[in-house]
Amino acid sequence: SRTKKAREPMPRLRAKVVHGFGRGSKVLGFPTANMEIKWEQEASPEALAPHEREVLEFASTCETGIYYAWAQVVNGTDRGVHKAAMSVGWNPTFADMKAKTVEPWILHDFPEDFYDCELRLVVCGYVRPELKFDKFDDLITAIREDGDFCKEALDAPSCAEVKTDEHFLPLEQ
Repeated sequence: SRTKKAREPMPRLRAKVVHGFGRGSKVLGFPTANMEIKWEQEASPEALAPHEREVLEFASTCETGIYYAWAQVVNGTDRGVHKAAMSVGWNPTFADMKAKTVEPWILHDFPEDFYDCELRLVVCGYVRPELKFDKFDDLITAIREDGDFCKEALDAPSCAEVKTDEHFLPLEQ
């Protein structure tokens, strides 16, 4: 069951978009933006830039599951701030994960891929724990429902105002 559980304080993340396993859009029909997490630096996070450390800390400590967030591709052709449904975890339906992932599905159609671009997120709340699905059809249904839930949750006044958060760069820059 889905719940609206606000996170305080709201994590503000930024990371490079990297290639994942190619399942989001190719297998499931939901393109996700895989955020780079420097797991190899987990033992010495002080060597990381502050924004890299924040993503690593969020991925290491947050509860796995689905979150709702606002997202911006900073140096892409579309720099608007858009709603996102974000999966954080081990993707238990697939057995090949070696590390937790942070994969926002930005609920917007982009004109092109934006690998290697900087993605900025403000995480507004938690939806549900991650689940293992025996059938892809059930997973696809759950992802679609998560997207609908996240769109609605981000319309709440306390979340809608986050769209203009200072973490996001102005469109004119």
